[in-house]
Amino acid sequence: MKRPILVLQYPNPEQGSATVALAATRDPKALQAFKEAVLEEARLEAMGWQDDKVLHIQNQMELEKLEKLLGLLIPDSENGDGCE
Repeated sequence: MKRPILVLQYPNPEQGSATVALAATRDPKALQAFKEAVLEEARLEAMGWQDDKVLHIQNQMELEKLEKLLGLLIPDSENGDGCE
């Protein structure tokens, strides 16, 4: 499996919605911190729609998909099954 890269992008107002890549890293600690932050935001988003069953289910499914994808790409342990 290919190793993931964490990229910092900045909006380029001259090109509309395009961005410019400023920096990148494969540092496991940075990737782990990114994973935790993204999953926390997704959890909060899913909780925010509990009054609307349809949107709650949609956000819950997105959270589950993110958990699976990020779990594969960025394993919790250094000796996990993901990045090689």
